[in-house]
Amino acid sequence: MLTPPADFYIDPSRLRSERDHIFARSWQIVGHVGQLANPGDYFTTRLGNEPLLFTNDGGTIRGFFNVCRHRAGPIAYGCGTAQRLVCRYHGWTYDLGGQLLRTMEMEGAEEFDPTQIRLQSVKVHRFGPLLFAALDAATPAFDEMFPGVSERCAPLGLERMGYVAARDFPVKANWKVYVDNFLEGYHIPLVHPALNREIDYRQYVTELGPRHTLQHAPVREGSEHYKGKVGDGQAYYYWLFPNVMLNIYEGQLQSNVVIPIDADNTVVRFEWFAFEPLPDPQTNERWIELARFSEQVQAEDAQICEAVHFNLHSRAYRSGPYSRKRESGVRLFHELMLHS
Repeated sequence: MLTPPADFYIDPSRLRSERDHIFARSWQIVGHVGQLANPGDYFTTRLGNEPLLFTNDGGTIRGFFNVCRHRAGPIAYGCGTAQRLVCRYHGWTYDLGGQLLRTMEMEGAEEFDPTQIRLQSVKVHRFGPLLFAALDAATPAFDEMFPGVSERCAPLGLERMGYVAARDFPVKANWKVYVDNFLEGYHIPLVHPALNREIDYRQYVTELGPRHTLQHAPVREGSEHYKGKVGDGQAYYYWLFPNVMLNIYEGQLQSNVVIPIDADNTVVRFEWFAFEPLPDPQTNERWIELARFSEQVQAEDAQICEAVHFNLHSRAYRSGPYSRKRESGVRLFHELMLHS
């Protein structure tokens, strides 16, 4: 098997198919548990072109399409706390579990049985402080899709982490170029010289799952940035198909979601989580330095991804071989994209 042709990245028509057949059938990060800390809490968001709503229904986290079953009105805006969900268009009222409770002026309506009307749900899964959702009911359970990930992370106590900060990074490249780059450490010595001084590249390992990878490397003694005990002296980099990265090191969890805008533009959403007491990202010197180092690495990744994306338009580009030692994760990603 050779690397994909340029059209795999630069063909604008591929993205619609990817949204329908890849993203809609996968687990995506939609928020964090701090947004639903108390019964009655809710928040809204979008996943691609789909409006979503999440609630704390008496301690149970539920997810729905934010679309009224009447005429597509929005059930809620923003976030807040409520005992009932009232459509902002015509006032249809639902409980926090999605069941229709009350309507106005619907007497005599044809084919109308309010007891049979519920908001359409989406699947929800909690992983540490993160909330994942899957739009398609046929999507396999999170632990079935990514076997072993939850068990391996259990000793790290990620569920005790809370939200610290978020930032979006625009990248002028196709989203798959960015994922390719994440999935190999092959580029670290040349693209990330400072990171290369922090980890032992010679012992950099990529482990493959059916739809995920784990990359890890020992932290060098005397590391300037990686001094924490989380990961037993290792930096762990998970990728969950197709576009979610979980980076665990130095007492923190950093999630990256690679969001395609169009064939040539991507936004990478970074969110940081840490143990209590949560650091103030504006004043905590250690956290400021970790964030600065993370942004440096991200800027280096963005620069090389943008250069690669530009070169994929060149008539000189040809498919090529994979490094068996360093690019097994890239190959797995390509196989899943081409056969899903």
